[in-house]
Amino acid sequence: MNAHRMNWVQPITLLVCALGGEGGGVLTEWLVEAARLAGYAAQSTSIPGVAQRTGATTYYVEVFPVALAELGGRRPVFSLSPVPGALDALVSSELLETTRQIGNGMSSAERTLVISSSARSLTTAERMVPGDGRADSQRLLEVIRSFSREHQVFDMGAMARECGTVVSAVMLGALAGSRLLPFSREHFEAAIHGREDAAQSSRATQASLRGFARAFDAVHEPREHALRLRQVLDGEDAPAPATTPLPDAVRNRFPAAVQEMLALGHARVLDYQDAAYAALYAERLAQVLQAEREADPAGVHGFAVTREMARWLALWMAFDDIVRV
Repeated sequence: MNAHRMNWVQPITLLVCALGGEGGGVLTEWLVEAARLAGYAAQSTSIPGVAQRTGATTYYVEVFPVALAELGGRRPVFSLSPVPGALDALVSSELLETTRQIGNGMSSAERTLVISSSARSLTTAERMVPGDGRADSQRLLEVIRSFSREHQVFDMGAMARECGTVVSAVMLGALAGSRLLPFSREHFEAAIHGREDAAQSSRATQASLRGFARAFDAVHEPREHALRLRQVLDGEDAPAPATTPLPDAVRNRFPAAVQEMLALGHARVLDYQDAAYAALYAERLAQVLQAEREADPAGVHGFAVTREMARWLALWMAFDDIVRV
């Protein structure tokens, strides 16, 4: 690896938040061990929380995304503490803790993947209210959506109980399923096994592996499905579809810049239902074109809004449910 590349490669940064007794320290050890097994440099630090449920223990982990074998004997320099807005991932075992860290500026809408449990462990302040002092979980979720590049939220506590393990194993599985780190699933599982013989692992290890696997699938499968769908929508790795020629009555209503996408959309809704439905598609798109012409009579922007709407309108009008798929 040359020195120039070494200068611009930055570590992958993660902040892990766990309450007392949830195995946050073990989770961090697993992460660092998985990196070691995969041949990558990693470092972790921790800041203890406070008693009476006024804060989680946070663990900061940095992983250099280039294998040690490619560094030519050089070693990366890691930071000891997280920088607000510069996290690649925020992983938390409790919903309010997630939003607390977001409130501290740790998560960035442009950069940060947020993986959080939807479970709550009430704070002292919430318990002191005579009535219902619980924070509104829906509002907490809205904060996560607003301040994350991508988010995965599910009940990690319930999943851990179903698998007979602690939440740290579930958190590790969720992080592994996100594919943020350059390790294989086998490296994470080997870290859980530790020095045990994989064929004779203890009951605790087996439970941890169950929790890991459940969370891995819960995060990995929807992301893979979304990626495949995005590739189809973007036309990647897919043959160009054969389209039915646009009727002259439709073609003549739209400028040439729109007609390629219009032909694809028209053919899609025609196949989805019938000619009358395809005509309705054209009528709706014509309303968008009229509005764009009023705003841009000379067509300086190439009717980009109408062209993009031709794609999205076809997707909305030809939605495929599970039965049709």
